[in-house]
Amino acid sequence: MQAVNNPNHASRKWLSLLLLTFFTTATSIVSQRSRSVDADKRYSIAASVFLSELFKLLVGFTLAVLAREDTTPKVSASLPLFSEKIDQQDQDESATDSPPSSPVREAMAMSLTERVQQAWNDIYCPSAWMMGVPALVYVIQNMLQLAANSYLSSVTYQGLSQLKLVTAAIISVALFGKTLSARQWTCLPILLVGVMFLTQKTVSHQDVADAVASLTEKEPGPDSPFSHPRTGVDKSSASALMAKAMLVAAQYANASLAIGISCVLLACICGSFAGVYIETKLKSSMSVSLSVRNAQLASFALLTVGAAVVLEAFSKQQWAPLENFSTLAWSTVLLRGASGYVVSATLRYADTIMKGFATSLAICTTIAFESILSSHAPSLYQLVGCALVLFSTYSYVRAGAESKS
Repeated sequence: MQAVNNPNHASRKWLSLLLLTFFTTATSIVSQRSRSVDADKRYSIAASVFLSELFKLLVGFTLAVLAREDTTPKVSASLPLFSEKIDQQDQDESATDSPPSSPVREAMAMSLTERVQQAWNDIYCPSAWMMGVPALVYVIQNMLQLAANSYLSSVTYQGLSQLKLVTAAIISVALFGKTLSARQWTCLPILLVGVMFLTQKTVSHQDVADAVASLTEKEPGPDSPFSHPRTGVDKSSASALMAKAMLVAAQYANASLAIGISCVLLACICGSFAGVYIETKLKSSMSVSLSVRNAQLASFALLTVGAAVVLEAFSKQQWAPLENFSTLAWSTVLLRGASGYVVSATLRYADTIMKGFATSLAICTTIAFESILSSHAPSLYQLVGCALVLFSTYSYVRAGAESKS
């Protein structure tokens, strides 16, 4: 408990929350733009998740090897950047005025083979099987999130993703005994109201243009939802044609929103369970580093998503998992892989619900960047939703701080 209340822990908590906000914003924008291409030019979702988990495993294993400082069990699997035991040891050494040992000198005394072997033993220990269930759930969640990016804008996607706050709070209280104050419970519906404002679906000019082209029997393009022309339209009436086009475009927009909402809702259910589960495991084993936990998760995830890649190749009757991987697609892989470590740090030093509020703040930054990239000012709905999200975030954090004091 002392480690939890020291200044280093508090600074790491807020640093992890700020990094999570940044990575959530960047991942949402880049992922959405990487999927906003013709259907026949989209990259494989399974391959993207596989590469993200492979990147996470390589980084985790490398950090676990570099973190090896000696062969004593008491510091087994400790990562200097996030390990609370390292902080406590440093304090004990300074209190006794004993000369601190040099990690570099101790690491050099060990051979690379020994350090790799110890890192392997830390990652694939008998208790690693506990990470199997959340790893499978996270794979499903990641694939659903990428699928949702094909149907939703980045702002709408992030807004709907906050629906997991309520389920995460319920799971935390019902299954793991976490307590929330009345003010904290009040913040949740306020946040959801803000999310509702942020997810108002509007018909774009491109949707209307595609609908007009379809209704006039002009081919709008192979990737357009209106690629099948409709007959029986009075072409002499421009107003009637536009009204019909608006109706068809609205129907398509609603259909896309419905599919996207379904994907996000399923992803929220998966994320709520896995997030709370991981939170309890991370906080109940503070001596195990984030690199080891992420490597364990990635190892189990690779087995699951690897099977999905193989099945996808069989269904297409060709082996081309990296087909259509553009620069944005590779950027998505790297961002999702790195975000895993930021999320783990947030879960260790904060909790699942505060992690959700950090991603809620990312909605506001996403609106700002999207407005700059698209040269369109945010709508009134987005501004109101952004204000509600900020208010609920501040109220929740303040209520949590007052309850602890």
